[in-house]
Amino acid sequence: FLRWRQVCSSSADELLASISCEEVGFISVVNHSVTSVPEAGGDGGEFFCVRQQELSYGKKIKDSLFPCDCESGEVLTLLCQDCGRRSFAADRIVGGVVARQGSWPWQVSLEYDGVHQCGGTIVSNRWIVSAAHCFRERYRFVNRWRVLLGSIYSKPVNANVVEVNTIVYHSSYLPFVDASIDDNSRDIAVLALTQPLTFNEYIQPICLPAYGQRLINGQMGTVTGWGNVDYYGIQADILQEVNVPIISDAVCNAPDYYDNQITTSMFCAGYEKGGTDSCQGDSGGPFVAEDCLSKTRRYRLLGVVSWGIGCAMAKKPGVYTRISRFLPWISTAMRNYNNSPGLHKMART
Repeated sequence: FLRWRQVCSSSADELLASISCEEVGFISVVNHSVTSVPEAGGDGGEFFCVRQQELSYGKKIKDSLFPCDCESGEVLTLLCQDCGRRSFAADRIVGGVVARQGSWPWQVSLEYDGVHQCGGTIVSNRWIVSAAHCFRERYRFVNRWRVLLGSIYSKPVNANVVEVNTIVYHSSYLPFVDASIDDNSRDIAVLALTQPLTFNEYIQPICLPAYGQRLINGQMGTVTGWGNVDYYGIQADILQEVNVPIISDAVCNAPDYYDNQITTSMFCAGYEKGGTDSCQGDSGGPFVAEDCLSKTRRYRLLGVVSWGIGCAMAKKPGVYTRISRFLPWISTAMRNYNNSPGLHKMART
């Protein structure tokens, strides 16, 4: 699926490095450099040059590469920020739902005035992905939000808490435009922290989907959070996890399910009979699944907990924001609002 190629160094190296990491779901470049390749001009077939004017975020780089001799003999090498890996073998209790410390090191709690409101997911040392609906009108004072990370406890003793600098939500999340609208599409937001995170075995970023990666019906994913343990339940003190399969849009849009409310920016996951659901996770929290697209097994953020009817009811599965539809939105928001404190809304890119 993903093949790295030898690309001749050019003035576009920095942009090419950035887009290359992003294309495979790694948010950021740690560094890039130029390496001399002996006998570069030899057979000519192994090297590629880049048409710089065709390079753009959101577009696969192979479309702007062409085979060349690479006369300089210098190729680009790059190191992407690692992601989606637990740094130890977490022996998890599955079904028993309680997670182990470090099992889901990208999971965070978003607190407003010290009270847990939503889940979120670390995607880089500065940025968290969550849901737009967490930021309705009365929750828009950015300095009252805090991000709690590196713990499976909702009220840890020595909490690692970081302040929020920036919140960007999707300006076409329609319930914010008109409260009577019943379309929860584009339920996505990103938050920038006031200071960069230091990664350790309890704090790690997740990978995003690779460009063009599709969801697979029936594929199992994991939802985590401190949400309601049952519908009128109280919040869990310790991170809960639940494994649910992705449901096809065709099934989920059936009259006895969600009757055409599932748009292309969402997907459903759960069991027909109900019983396990994301209300046990959190609004804005992660739906993740593991794959081997980039050689090593890594977790990717496929969904964000968005909405649902009731909790764990039959034929009313959890509904998630489909992250693969928002890769350009996420990366543009992170670039454009990198140094813009406060609350912003951004349309589709």
